[in-house]
Amino acid sequence: MTSLEDVSLHLNNKISSIKRSLQLKSMGNDPSLTTVLQKIGLELPSIQNCLDTFQGQIQQQQTEMKSLEDLKNSVQRNSEVAHHLLENIPAHLPRKASQNSMANPKDDKFQRDPIQPVPEKKSTKPKHIVREIEYLLMEEFNHVPGYMKGRMTYDQINAVIHELNAAVKAKYKILNQPLKSLTHLTRNQYNNFKEQETKETKGQYFFVEADIKDFTRLKVDKKLQGIFNILRHCHRLREVRGNHLVRYVLL
Repeated sequence: MTSLEDVSLHLNNKISSIKRSLQLKSMGNDPSLTTVLQKIGLELPSIQNCLDTFQGQIQQQQTEMKSLEDLKNSVQRNSEVAHHLLENIPAHLPRKASQNSMANPKDDKFQRDPIQPVPEKKSTKPKHIVREIEYLLMEEFNHVPGYMKGRMTYDQINAVIHELNAAVKAKYKILNQPLKSLTHLTRNQYNNFKEQETKETKGQYFFVEADIKDFTRLKVDKKLQGIFNILRHCHRLREVRGNHLVRYVLL
């Protein structure tokens, strides 16, 4: 709401502007001031050029300030992302082995003879290499539809992959052992594994829900089924159904 003081100030400004206009008009009729007014008129273009130059410099400074502000925001975002990555390193990534504290090599007390490597005995038995599910890359995770991911995080999915790989490794360790070396329990497991195989799974690595329960700490629930959907979407698994059994085949 406009106050009386505001109205009074506005009227005084208007009166002052009228007075200055009348003064300038009277100056134009004064022959003694004609030369001064002409000089002022000649100086106006140069003054306008200076003002234009200042305006251009101000605009340039504003553009540079905006670029610097954008750069500052970008650096800040990258710093936050780097800090987040540092604080949330996935558990499945290999870590650098910690080095034992080394003594001062100049001190004879702490000098030790170099340890000679023990030659490994060559085994005549062929090694069975069990295939594993490849971990998801962050780029792949970002391209998974939101309705599939829900609240699941990148680290949670790769942690499940780690557990599934452990189950596959444990299962095929039994399958790759000679029958004579198996215990009664492992022989029953071996026979069950063989019964689960079909023509579609021949030569492939797969697991079933029973393997998850036997060899991992995972719970077979809706959340795990949601992760299976993501792994199928990312071409890590495919399903082979038959005889009331779902086989999850590694791709």
